[in-house]
Amino acid sequence: MSAEAAFDPRRHKDVSCYLRRLQRTVGAFDTRIHAADEMYRYDLSLPYRTPEAAAISYFHVGHSIFRTVEQIVTWRFGGFGAIRDLLDFASGYGRVTRFLAGALSPRRVFVADVDSEAVRFQTGAFGVRGASSVSDPSAFELDASFDVVLASSFFSHLPEERFEPWLARLHALVAPGGLLIFSVHGMRLLGSSETDASGIVYRPTSETTRLDPLEYGTSYVSPEFVRSAVGGVTEGEGRLFEFPFGLGSLQDLYVLVRPPLPTRKELEVHRAPLGALDRSAIEGGSVSLEGWAEGERDERPPDVSLLHGDSVADLSAGFGARGERRRWRFDFPVSAVSPDEVVRIEAESARGHSGILVLGTLGPYLPPAAA
Repeated sequence: MSAEAAFDPRRHKDVSCYLRRLQRTVGAFDTRIHAADEMYRYDLSLPYRTPEAAAISYFHVGHSIFRTVEQIVTWRFGGFGAIRDLLDFASGYGRVTRFLAGALSPRRVFVADVDSEAVRFQTGAFGVRGASSVSDPSAFELDASFDVVLASSFFSHLPEERFEPWLARLHALVAPGGLLIFSVHGMRLLGSSETDASGIVYRPTSETTRLDPLEYGTSYVSPEFVRSAVGGVTEGEGRLFEFPFGLGSLQDLYVLVRPPLPTRKELEVHRAPLGALDRSAIEGGSVSLEGWAEGERDERPPDVSLLHGDSVADLSAGFGARGERRRWRFDFPVSAVSPDEVVRIEAESARGHSGILVLGTLGPYLPPAAA
């Protein structure tokens, strides 16, 4: 399937409205999504998720990961303009790559993925360079080195026997003074009864159906497990930074710096607020949505906005002590939005990082006559 076989969600009004707001921040980027993109298809498979809402979530997550990488690159190099090349490993169909190709010149971005069609799509659509990957790290050959190697949501899918070998292979591709940025599912996402003394729990299931589940599933690891793997690879050289929930406010983020080490201040990575909807009702022609949000420990509580279309319909300003979890609530008439219009509730931190807490349409929750 070629780049021409992809679809452009800008044709949908609600997605276009969201993209206009997003592009005011990052500038123009290629908005085509490949029809086989599993990150988009997984989002679309969620209950009551429309194609428009799935596309908005897809771009939001990709942009959030990009902003995290941007913070790290700025700390180490002063910005994307100062790095030579970047490898986006296990890049899929380019949920993050499209933003990286806008920040660097596309030819300075290299992608690798086990799906050769995903690589073809990205090289054709975004103009980046690329190569197909393999499941066995010892068989992955790439005669190059990179200032930045990014592996977002890759190690979160590996079984124990593949974790350290892949870490070693990707670390070997990092140029002196460069960065390996990777993420994992932290063990805290599991219940206490599911943890394992080995530091890793592996489940042979994921959002993909095309890969061997014994090679690519879903793993949960402890910080001690990651530190041990890094120590085995680096033999104590370099510096490892850890940020719980640092990637997309879900996965734990790790940044491994290869010597020579920088002398500048400690790396800080700021994330979007955490939060959720925990109460909702449609009664008497009125919609009520209620939940919680919290920023980082040194921030005031976040602002929370109700949005649809291009406009902010309502704003609940954050106030209170730093690190405090706050409640928010929005009430509006059912008639204020059409049943198929995408409604969003976003939390924005004091540092300007935004997270989507609620995303969907009213249609599935309205009585048949109202919908």
